[in-house]
Amino acid sequence: MASNENRVEKKGRDFDSIHNNFVKNLENLKLFVNNLTPIALKHDKRFKDNLENAGKKLAKICGIPLQADTNKSQVKLKLTEKKKNQIESLLRKIPQLASRSIIPANTELLYKSSFVILISHFDFLISDLIRYYHRTYPDNLSGKEVSISFNELKAFDDIPEVLDYLINKEVEKILYSNLEDQKKYFKTYLKVDLKESIIPWNRINEATERRHIIVHNNDIINRRYLKNADVSAMPSETTPQLKEGQKIGIGRDYLLTIFDEIFLAGIILIQSCWRKWKKDSIANADDILIQTIYEALSEERWPIAQRLGLYSKECEVSNEQKRLYLDINYCQSLKWSGNGEQLIKELEKFDITSLRPIYLVAYYALKSDIKSFYKRVPDAIMIDNMDLNKFLEWPLFREFRKDPNYHKTIRTLLRSSKRKKAKVILHEESKPTPSQAEDLPAN
Repeated sequence: MASNENRVEKKGRDFDSIHNNFVKNLENLKLFVNNLTPIALKHDKRFKDNLENAGKKLAKICGIPLQADTNKSQVKLKLTEKKKNQIESLLRKIPQLASRSIIPANTELLYKSSFVILISHFDFLISDLIRYYHRTYPDNLSGKEVSISFNELKAFDDIPEVLDYLINKEVEKILYSNLEDQKKYFKTYLKVDLKESIIPWNRINEATERRHIIVHNNDIINRRYLKNADVSAMPSETTPQLKEGQKIGIGRDYLLTIFDEIFLAGIILIQSCWRKWKKDSIANADDILIQTIYEALSEERWPIAQRLGLYSKECEVSNEQKRLYLDINYCQSLKWSGNGEQLIKELEKFDITSLRPIYLVAYYALKSDIKSFYKRVPDAIMIDNMDLNKFLEWPLFREFRKDPNYHKTIRTLLRSSKRKKAKVILHEESKPTPSQAEDLPAN
């Protein structure tokens, strides 16, 4: 379900900006990869085809059959001078072709560069959060050891400029450390819960170490990587057995896996900092979390929606309505990911006697009870103003939309409910006001 409440832009606008910047960066990167992947694959296929054609021509010139003859242990060649020249010409081309076609150079370059940018976007987020904290609570820098030269001090016009300089130095120091030290900084100094039971930080740590060897060691695995990275944390299909001196690459499956982990970690980190440092705008944080989970459900990213929903259950929210939205969306993630056993447990926690019609409609949709669902639809339309778009777009009803009668039934219920609602309104308007009632003649 998507929240109907308008977000309060003024309150929490700093965190709003941090969230929007992070999400926009990742969305643009994903769009970039999706748009360029077909082009890269096309070019890689062309080079591969060229190499195969060169091999076929060479075999034809030499008189070698394309399919091996198991009865012959070797092939004797008798070449004319013309054929020798043709072979030499082909052999001179093959190394150039092979270097670009045996290794899928274009897709590898695309995935590798996108991976480096992805990790950089996470660095930007860390920077934004630390900078926000120290600008909000500048007095907390008083207990830290900072140094500034006299010449540097003379270059500033006022104390705020000095403060910005010191904050930037603090941010740079943290960013130059490894992920484990950054986590320690958030946990011990900033007192932020990193939700290590939900976020697989070992995967993200492996990715940051992989980024280091890609950028600084020509993709070659070194001892630092093997020491600091938990390779076992990655799915076996995306990360084979790795050894020192071996080249490491970035495949599409690996990139998408890390993309989701970075997205999840970033959203939860923003939410955790927001709820700790800006408690007066938790309602705004709730709306953004609801919308983020809803978008994940709409995009059928069930694991992301489920883990964000699990995180939401640990959050103190601004009101009961937000709690219902979050709980229903979490239940959706369980339903669509096939976790029926946990879904039943969660649904048992709802007190349906106190639910408004819109939530009853959601409840019966989660239970796949279409009969009870249709029974509650008229009240949801009349009392909670549910419209056609919600019935056609909300992922909550994706199962019912497969029913061939669903669209017709919903439209019929909408028309009848609107007519009934119009009659009620007309009846209420026809009643005399108290002042009019006084003017009526007595019986």
